[in-house]
Amino acid sequence: MASFIITYDTHKGRNYDAFYEGMREHDGVSLAESVWGITLNNTAAQVRDWVKGLLDGDDTIVVVQLKPKLSWGTQKASKEAVAWLKENAQE
Repeated sequence: MASFIITYDTHKGRNYDAFYEGMREHDGVSLAESVWGITLNNTAAQVRDWVKGLLDGDDTIVVVQLKPKLSWGTQKASKEAVAWLKENAQE
């Protein structure tokens, strides 16, 4: 399993329903507005392609796989976001 950060910008349409449903189905956690953490058994490119199918074709998508020795910090992040980071973004 690999941990990923997904961030996106929607441009024309603002329908997030399919994206939110996909995140819920795979225990994704909202880290901030338009930023999610998720753990999947995929590559970053596969996750990008999956997210592309959940959003509109003109939307911006960035997927970053988290690796060991990662450093992170938060401010006013939700308890769920901090818990996800502790579980998936630590050595």
